[in-house]
Amino acid sequence: MAAPFFSLAARARATSSLTSLRLALAGKPRLGLAGSARPARRLRPASAGSGAERALIVTGALALLGTLLALGSSPGKLGALRTLYGGQLWVWVAGPVAILSALTMVSLVWRVALWLRYRPLAPIAADEASLPGLTVVIPAYNEGEAVFHTIRSLLASDYPADRLHICCVDDGSSDDTLAWARAGVRLAPERVTVVAQARNAGKRHALYAGFERVRTPFVVTVDSDTVVLRDTLRALVTPMVVDASVGAVAGRIDVLNRDVNLITRMLAVRYRIGFDFARAYQSELGSVFVTPGALSCYRVDVVRPQWQAWRDVRFLGAPCSNGDDHHMANRVLWAGFRTRYQSNAVARTQVPETYRRLSLMYLRWARSNLRESTLYMARVPQLLRSWRSWPAVVDAIVAYVQIPLRLYLVFVGWALLVWQPALVGSAVTAALLFALLHAAIYLRSERSWDAVYTLAYAVFALFALQWIQPAALLTVRQSRWLTR
Repeated sequence: MAAPFFSLAARARATSSLTSLRLALAGKPRLGLAGSARPARRLRPASAGSGAERALIVTGALALLGTLLALGSSPGKLGALRTLYGGQLWVWVAGPVAILSALTMVSLVWRVALWLRYRPLAPIAADEASLPGLTVVIPAYNEGEAVFHTIRSLLASDYPADRLHICCVDDGSSDDTLAWARAGVRLAPERVTVVAQARNAGKRHALYAGFERVRTPFVVTVDSDTVVLRDTLRALVTPMVVDASVGAVAGRIDVLNRDVNLITRMLAVRYRIGFDFARAYQSELGSVFVTPGALSCYRVDVVRPQWQAWRDVRFLGAPCSNGDDHHMANRVLWAGFRTRYQSNAVARTQVPETYRRLSLMYLRWARSNLRESTLYMARVPQLLRSWRSWPAVVDAIVAYVQIPLRLYLVFVGWALLVWQPALVGSAVTAALLFALLHAAIYLRSERSWDAVYTLAYAVFALFALQWIQPAALLTVRQSRWLTR
């Protein structure tokens, strides 16, 4: 009787993995994670100093906001809402919409202004004696061959070899991740260390196991499905070398598998906006709220006293296993240090390729954002003791106030669409108009037709992702990773 197909497939995968591992040990690794990516694009950024460009973007942003406000307050739409809600229209619908629109408009003006002012620092030269000792910690769980490519990309960095150490922590993987990590050790035994945890304890505990072994003044975190460019580490550490008030630096994360399907292409655009806009303007405030686990650098003297509290943090009585990067950034800010973003420190990572995994990733992020934003708000009185923190705190408060408004309007929006299906067209139009601003932001970073995916994502998010925030609120105490 013939073997079942899944048995043959599993056997083929195992044979392929063993073959790849033998090649790696022989110094001839097969293309895997890194080889599956398309060649790096040659980016052609817009002229940063163009006054016409700045005027165009700011004018476009204000025009879009004006259009949205006009659309939302058109007599026909308000007439339909009055029919549905009667005399309570202002209290239940128009009032919250007006407040949210005003907050969005005002905050967007200052955020765009800060974004236009942002510039990354040029990396310190590779032969400079000022480049400090650096330890890169890689937490890995069931990543297989990918972790080998992560280690190999770090070793290919142009960072001085005598000042770079890599510590890979296998978090009790049930596949061949540990074998691949040890294959990475053989590439440079004097610079790569592997720590094998007996059981899976979670990413936060894996990072902590690596942190305990750090003996350098700076530590970098890199995910095990991520590869870095040659000058990434130099660019990443530069802001902390030149400014002692900076306690952490976030790198830019690009999508490694962006050409797989529509979902990955949309995510590639969203990642670019999330980094080259959100983190860029936050960097000007000295307060990047999330230093991504895929690529961030920390000043060890700042974070070492907080590692144990960071590892054991709880929220509403429940342990927090995800959101480690957001919480670490919070602790750096609470310690009175600044957090920055370096757009020229680039890493490329794998993103979900299916709707299910995408939505679970967003759910994990939304839970983390609700939790960490609340914890940040609890420290506002402490943060306001320093006048230089005030602009960042105001920005954070405005963002936090919008969370309940958006949650409320999600439910109101669902009710409106049930009772007035004709409003779907208006909702799509508004989403597409606002997406044009995101397209302009993307085009400033990369002149590419991929900007059209901002429009596709706007419609996709409107119909397929609105449930994320309410679900995150209802399950905020849960902290399972979901996508592992």
